Amino acid sequence: EKLKKNSIIFDPFIGSGTTAIISNLVGHDAIGFDSNPLMTMVSKVKTNWTIKIKKIEDEFKKINKKFLREINDNKKIEFKNYFSNMPDKEIDQWLSLKNKKEIATLKKIINNINDKEIKEFFLICMAKSAFDTSYVALCPGTTFYPFREKKEFWNEFGSKVFNKIKQLNLINKNLNFGTSKFYNDNCINVCNHLKNNSVDFAITSPPYPNDLEYTRQTRLELYLLDFVKSMEDVAKIKKQMVKSSTKLIFKESDSSKFIDEFSSIEKISKKIAIKLKDKSWGWDYPRMVKEYFGDMYLCLRETKKILKKDAKFILVCGDQTIQGVFIPVCDILLEIAKKLGYSETKKEKYRIRRSTGHNIPLPEDLVILKK
Repeated sequence: EKLKKNSIIFDPFIGSGTTAIISNLVGHDAIGFDSNPLMTMVSKVKTNWTIKIKKIEDEFKKINKKFLREINDNKKIEFKNYFSNMPDKEIDQWLSLKNKKEIATLKKIINNINDKEIKEFFLICMAKSAFDTSYVALCPGTTFYPFREKKEFWNEFGSKVFNKIKQLNLINKNLNFGTSKFYNDNCINVCNHLKNNSVDFAITSPPYPNDLEYTRQTRLELYLLDFVKSMEDVAKIKKQMVKSSTKLIFKESDSSKFIDEFSSIEKISKKIAIKLKDKSWGWDYPRMVKEYFGDMYLCLRETKKILKKDAKFILVCGDQTIQGVFIPVCDILLEIAKKLGYSETKKEKYRIRRSTGHNIPLPEDLVILKK
């Protein structure tokens, strides 16, 4: 089915903005939600195609000149003045002494830029360069490799700026691109921001119940860009996220109450509990499964409200295993969608994934729902 020009496309888990970018390129407007403030800023910068390239180039020349002067003058720069909000233990795991000095110098220069969109452009380039030249590695969790060979931070920053300018130059400004709007909020609050029956199409790749704590993978950038100043701030973000990890569950988490009637979820939770009966702490996977599907219940329920009649919602979902117990994520989401009154519910095979931790093939399917 072909969408009409300037249709509204909704993604409840916008991440780094792929849905918005593709939507805008083909002339549709996009709306994205994400509980992680870094992701909404990244998406905003990546879809800002009206930014003045000449202003970026002129500002980069100034940054380059100031950086080279200050990095040599301030040989004993107190980087703690610029990263005072970062935990001492973690910043030493994240960054080398040289990187701290260079990032602190660059951050000070960028923060003095008055133009907000130009400043955000350089901050995102800085944050990504800091991550790419840090000790942090994703595998698929988070670990640290202090002795691995890595690129120089300043060279990486310059490379990212030039690549972004190149991408902006490739965009034909005469085309009728769509626009994007992003909300740093949990998708279950979508009705606080959007009108009922206002969205033409929804598509997303939601978190999987795989025990990945996604703020951990962006912790460096969250601190670096001052989105968080303490673990209490990190906890506020985690509380807003879909409970796809045991580390995202808090005492007050209670989405599981919405899926009490689904025996399929209860059976899986009990199977996992039996597998973990000898574990005394840190293994609350049975609750995680219930909270995860409770959150996804709310996501499907609230998205249905904002969809126009007969509009579709497509989710790229992967089945999972926990402690050897198979979780048919796609089938359960279809079961929930039927209960919520979606008029059509089906799935189409997308691909098969294989894990290095077990031999169970895990399907990744398209869950296709119609209001």
